[in-house]
Amino acid sequence: MVWAMLYGFVAGIIQFLSFWAIIFSGRHPKGLWSFLADYFRYSWRLQAWSMYLTDEYPPFDGNADRNYPIGVRLEHPSRMSRATVFFRLLILLPHGFYFIGAAFVYMIVQFLTWWTILFLGRMAEWQFAQASSFFIYTARLNAYMLYLVDEYPPFNGVQPRAAEEQFA
Repeated sequence: MVWAMLYGFVAGIIQFLSFWAIIFSGRHPKGLWSFLADYFRYSWRLQAWSMYLTDEYPPFDGNADRNYPIGVRLEHPSRMSRATVFFRLLILLPHGFYFIGAAFVYMIVQFLTWWTILFLGRMAEWQFAQASSFFIYTARLNAYMLYLVDEYPPFNGVQPRAAEEQFA
């Protein structure tokens, strides 16, 4: 967690620089984007582990080529909308309200999941479905907030059709 905080601090600085680079040029510089993408992969692998979605402890890097049970696929956008980047916090306001409700439900399920794993040694299927749905939703939301993607995140935790076809 200490490493995640330090990595996150540097990622916050890079995100700030990325904001201004996108506002002035309409493009996310590849080097800044790559750093944020690696940070995103690392933080979401750690998040998946803490949500009991995998038992494999996450590595300390965000290497895209690493063989890990939780896959994150990102593609560098050629151009980004300056307007949506500038107004991103305002645009995400509806997600703030939705997130509060979804997080409340998730916390209840997570509490029940902990007890289920403690007594049965495994997670129930419905618990895994709810946790993975919340994980996908928050991951897509965070990718949008980090300027890694320009596609507005949907209000559900459904895997995009392209990902379902590739990873099914």
